[in-house]
Amino acid sequence: MNLIRICFIWCCLFLAVPSWAQTEVYFTPSPKCENGLIHMINEAQESIDVAVYSINNKKLVAALKKANERGVKIRILTDRLQASNKSSKVRELHDYGFNIRVHSKNKIEHNKFAIFDGKKASTGSYNWTNPATEKNSENCVFFTDDAKVVAEYQKRFDYLWKVNTKKASEEWFTKH
Repeated sequence: MNLIRICFIWCCLFLAVPSWAQTEVYFTPSPKCENGLIHMINEAQESIDVAVYSINNKKLVAALKKANERGVKIRILTDRLQASNKSSKVRELHDYGFNIRVHSKNKIEHNKFAIFDGKKASTGSYNWTNPATEKNSENCVFFTDDAKVVAEYQKRFDYLWKVNTKKASEEWFTKH
């Protein structure tokens, strides 16, 4: 009887573990979204695709630079108006050699999601900014074990990357 009970408990724990790891939800003001993104960036081995409205968070930028130095392929799509802000890090990342596109298709590029190695994703209202971490009421969700969700975000990113052309982005960078 004890062996059956132990096997039952072990099976329940084994089967429950993936559900614990599938999604994580955090709210700001708090460093949890920032720390979660830094962790995902640091863990990435092959690729990071980011669609983000605004980016000026120095810690996230530093983590992206380190990932770039490790040889991780990084693509960033962002909003052209937000990229013009004096606090924006878009120009810095572009000049550093990142593959960045400012949107040219829709009125604004208001997405806030990232895909890591095609296996993990993050999304939410969280902008990649210092105020989002320190002052704003925002949220972030991390999908670490849901291939279907990650594939949908990858599909959307690939579409946005295609319709927001490199040519239009480079023209924007030339003018700004």
